[in-house]
Amino acid sequence: MINVFPIFMRKLSHVCSLKPYKETKWLMPNGNPIGVYVYNCIANQKVPVILNDPKIATWYSCGPTVYDSAHIGHACCYVKLDILQRILKSFFNIKLVTAMGITDIDDKIIKKAKDTNTDFRVVAKNYEHEFWLDLTSLNVEKPMIITRVSDHIHTIQDFVKNLVDSNMAYITNDGSVYFDTSKFPSYGKLQNMQDSGEPTTTEKRNKMDFALWKGYKPGEPFWETSWGKGRPGWHIECSAMVSKVFGSQIDFHAGGIDLQFPHHENEEAQSCAYHDTRQWANYWIHVGHLNYKDIKMSKSLQNTLSIPDLLKMYTADTFRMACLMSNYRYSMEYSDEMMKTAEAVLNKFKFFLKDVLMYVNDSENGHGDYSNKLLEELQKVEENNLEALKSDFDTASCVNSLLNLVTCANKIIKGNTKDYYPVPVVLTAQYIINVLTKFGLTLQETSENTISNTLIDTIVEFRHMVRKNAMLRKDKELLSACDTVRDKMKMMKVQINDSNKTPTWVMTK
Repeated sequence: MINVFPIFMRKLSHVCSLKPYKETKWLMPNGNPIGVYVYNCIANQKVPVILNDPKIATWYSCGPTVYDSAHIGHACCYVKLDILQRILKSFFNIKLVTAMGITDIDDKIIKKAKDTNTDFRVVAKNYEHEFWLDLTSLNVEKPMIITRVSDHIHTIQDFVKNLVDSNMAYITNDGSVYFDTSKFPSYGKLQNMQDSGEPTTTEKRNKMDFALWKGYKPGEPFWETSWGKGRPGWHIECSAMVSKVFGSQIDFHAGGIDLQFPHHENEEAQSCAYHDTRQWANYWIHVGHLNYKDIKMSKSLQNTLSIPDLLKMYTADTFRMACLMSNYRYSMEYSDEMMKTAEAVLNKFKFFLKDVLMYVNDSENGHGDYSNKLLEELQKVEENNLEALKSDFDTASCVNSLLNLVTCANKIIKGNTKDYYPVPVVLTAQYIINVLTKFGLTLQETSENTISNTLIDTIVEFRHMVRKNAMLRKDKELLSACDTVRDKMKMMKVQINDSNKTPTWVMTK
């Protein structure tokens, strides 16, 4: 029988060695640690992920307000969240139940409807459809559950009424309902925003009070309630829909960093008040902004790039690689240089995988043997990568480790030696494919031209023979012609990687 007590005590001592949480506002959940640590904005540090069931977790992402097309700032957020979800599922075997809320009733949607003389429901439906097409083109997995505000009006009304009945909210003369932040002492725990105690209007009691329900205004959509006509406020929507699906507590609640305050702060306050609990979401996941020239990319600043326009220039894999090479919590600076760097890294992996195929099937090599050095390096990378992912999903370190592993394997593949090590080389390639595909990369070649791969192979091989002979004869004119062919192929989105043995090529975009 295995004595698990020492193992449990080591885990417990590690958890207890964490510095004190910020004013003890983050409460460590009861349950089972899964070995992963994630940054928590309330604790202001990495905290252990503890689940009620060690293999099941709930995850809610704030979805878009569907009044306009999504841009690559949104793409960055949802691709990074997709990566984190895939890590939990693929590397830590968590059965993740995912949900996303769609705001299809909002001031901006109503304004767009009026400006275009279109029914607000049609506006919302069209842009939501476009949003899902964009996410599919980026290989972002669709959530298991999609909740739309328009489908949950009664749930929201019941939620609001409960807060009014419990004296946590109040009704104003215009039929609006506000959450009374003075009744909730923990308000501000996500971002330390406290009430000044001075009302900003004749209706609101406190400056930081926020609308749960907006009173009716002529010309706007409305629903009847016991306190009058109106429509939901923004923050109440997610709380009501999440509570409907997941109950009184959720494991992960995610969105962009701009939602931390006031949206997530207000969600936490009203949900804790509704469920009479001290902590509603155990782990808040916030993704950093995508900046352009040091400025947040946003529609209001008119510095956005649409997702279809991005994919005309770069592949979805290239954009995902750029996301993998950055920390999900920090801002990312969009530029052609950043994208070209990500593309080069992606191509390095593709070239390596093609080189492995050539190496393994090279009939000139001798009998296969093992390279203990490469196998040892592979094992070290596997262990280090798992630890990196356990530490707040450090994908950038994983990518760097994989690149170093490629360098080690290439010393065998491209080295001037008769030693032949197909087994460790193939295991290395398989591990790299496994990790990258678990991150959501497809590693598929795409091209808009109609040239077949067979024809490209023929051209590349012919150029290689000509170039090899030219190098032996030191024929500068012929070598220059080979360079011209290489450059023209690159213009046709075919990038050639020259080698002393067999050259390889990949499609670019």
